[in-house]
Amino acid sequence: MLGEIRGEVRFKEPLSFHTSLRIGGPADVFVVPQDVEDIRLALSFAEREQLSVEIIGGGNNLLVRDRGVRGVVLKIEGCLGRAEFHGEEAVAMNAGTPDGWIGDFVSAVYFLHPDGTLGEFKPGNGAFGYRAFAVPAGAVLVGARLRLHRRPQAEIQKEIKQRLKHKKATQPLALASVGCVWKNPPGETAGRLIEKVGLKGKRLNGAEISTKHANFIVNRGGANGADITALMDMTRERVQSQFGIALEPEIRVMGDA
Repeated sequence: MLGEIRGEVRFKEPLSFHTSLRIGGPADVFVVPQDVEDIRLALSFAEREQLSVEIIGGGNNLLVRDRGVRGVVLKIEGCLGRAEFHGEEAVAMNAGTPDGWIGDFVSAVYFLHPDGTLGEFKPGNGAFGYRAFAVPAGAVLVGARLRLHRRPQAEIQKEIKQRLKHKKATQPLALASVGCVWKNPPGETAGRLIEKVGLKGKRLNGAEISTKHANFIVNRGGANGADITALMDMTRERVQSQFGIALEPEIRVMGDA
């Protein structure tokens, strides 16, 4: 069945090649589907062999543990690109900035259900949470329709340039990172809390709580998943102890420790 897939199929593929943090053990079976039919075939294979399935997109906001992932990993970033569709991960994570969320612009999302049928869902108020979107059990989110607004190209390019300048000044974009690690608690920012407990710049082997933005953990080279989780545990415990606030991860963690 895997032989029928037109995309790529690899075995024991290091997931460090597929995450922005450049960390992650191997996937038993790694599939980069070419189209929806490839996804159907991969899901059928996993069901027949009684294997678990994990879906990834561009590998941002994702920590894969050092022993990797048992079962099948489907990487669907880019494989379903159309003029009106955008990859799974942005919608699944409800990517956002202080100015808004991608969920604000989604008019429809498209699923491939476990039985191989396609479904459409038109989200209403409350469908998107903080960096989250609830996918039906067992379904794979394969696309989304975005309702956008036309603006002059020069105006858009100017705003992009300004936003990139701000990000470069405030975030460690030159280093491998997982992005913002923690959700902001009500009325506070996770980065400020981490600074207050004295962990900004804390380093463990190649992993570091960024000196530029304390809500980022970066890989300065040679870090592994255990280093990242140890810094996360230290942060969670320190903030809970000093402020009584339980930080909630914004990132997705998968695989065996």
